[in-house]
Amino acid sequence: TPDTDNYVYAGLFGVTEGTDADNQNYIKNLVIENVTIETTGHIAAAAIAYPYYTQVENITVKGNISIKGGDYTSGVLAYTRRCIDAKNLTIQGNEGSSIEGNRTVGGVISDIQMNGGLIAIYSNFEAFGLSITAEQNVGGISGIISGQTLDGATVENVSLVSNDARTGMIAGSLGSKSTIKNI
Repeated sequence: TPDTDNYVYAGLFGVTEGTDADNQNYIKNLVIENVTIETTGHIAAAAIAYPYYTQVENITVKGNISIKGGDYTSGVLAYTRRCIDAKNLTIQGNEGSSIEGNRTVGGVISDIQMNGGLIAIYSNFEAFGLSITAEQNVGGISGIISGQTLDGATVENVSLVSNDARTGMIAGSLGSKSTIKNI
């Protein structure tokens, strides 16, 4: 059930709360199979809805995937404003797998954005076999990339459904000194 701001933080981990660079969380080598999430609230992903001061590495979501949420919905990580690093993230959907949300929706990660000057390492993201539907800022990898670098991305057999111009196989929106390489 969403709170008064319509936030829900739905995922295997709703929120991982570190405090700063010295008190981070580490989540590595995780495989999640056959995911169903359905909420009207914002911030939903299979692995971590809000990875706050968290490093993530080698996370795979695979199988039958059905994720439905509001803003900031994705396949692996959602609201990443304070995610320290994210490396080797994969979503591999079986036929009929889908992700649906309102705004800022991505196959792997909902948004890659800088918050408070934090520069993170985002690398080696993969999205396979998905249909992604959103109203605004929809991407095969990420809904928004702003002020960060994405080094390495693969998108195969992914369809995007949106009436918004901010729709792209890698990112729906790219802005503010972003770098995309090794795609």
